[in-house]
Amino acid sequence: MDRADAHLHLFADGYPGRYGRSPAGGQEIAVYQDIRRVHGIDRALVVGYEGEPRFAGNNDYLAGLAARHPWIAPVAYVPPGGPADGQLTRWWAAGFVGLAAYLADAEAADRFADWVTGCATDLARAGAVLSLNATPAATLRLGPALAALDGCPVLFSHLGLPGSRPVPPTPQQTAEALAPLLDLARLPHVGVKVSGLYAVSEPPHAWPHAAARPHVELLLERFGSRRLYWGSDFPPSLDHVSFAQTLEPVGLDDLSPTERAGVFGANLRRILDRAASPGGDASATEPS
Repeated sequence: MDRADAHLHLFADGYPGRYGRSPAGGQEIAVYQDIRRVHGIDRALVVGYEGEPRFAGNNDYLAGLAARHPWIAPVAYVPPGGPADGQLTRWWAAGFVGLAAYLADAEAADRFADWVTGCATDLARAGAVLSLNATPAATLRLGPALAALDGCPVLFSHLGLPGSRPVPPTPQQTAEALAPLLDLARLPHVGVKVSGLYAVSEPPHAWPHAAARPHVELLLERFGSRRLYWGSDFPPSLDHVSFAQTLEPVGLDDLSPTERAGVFGANLRRILDRAASPGGDASATEPS
């Protein structure tokens, strides 16, 4: 099965990880190239991050990689309040297909929503892909702003960051944790990455992360298989599990071969193909 990875990171000096060095065990781009060959990964949404001083310059680094590696579709890190004037145009010219935002709380979400509302037309015209690491408290504030972005695929990372548990949550606990994200299932351009399952499990190395299963199953029920996207979260995930283990997330056991192929690659390719096409209609990519 050909795959496409909806969530990974690449850093010039490596992700420091829990032990102060990249858990990839080498230069990340070279390691991931080998992973691609072994596991048949032909496209990847590479998520920029500059939220700490030590990661400054990651957007420029990704632009350079994308120019040399056609399989890379980068999304540029953007602070909650938006980039400097003119930066969006420069990013599109550099080959970025969209933006990555990290929204830890309601205040950050409000700032991001204000900025998105002001430039919704420009983002929709570009068909920008939005990758959002947003907590439930942040997601709760995003509905109106995201509703106006019907020309943009919006992908929530890591199951919507519902929090970690040592045991699987009850159905009620799962629904409560995911409530803000589930409310956005009514928007056909919004989807969810099946990534970072270690962050839902306590301890995070407890693969196959049984505590994540109820979240995955509920998201599958509400969003449908065509709006779920597998992501490896390379290299941070390697602090806790092997890459091969990221390829076997719980909760997808009953998918048909066609549905499984969609979650593990075809859904992302559909988005990226439209993002790369002038005038592509991203709002048509997600009906379930």
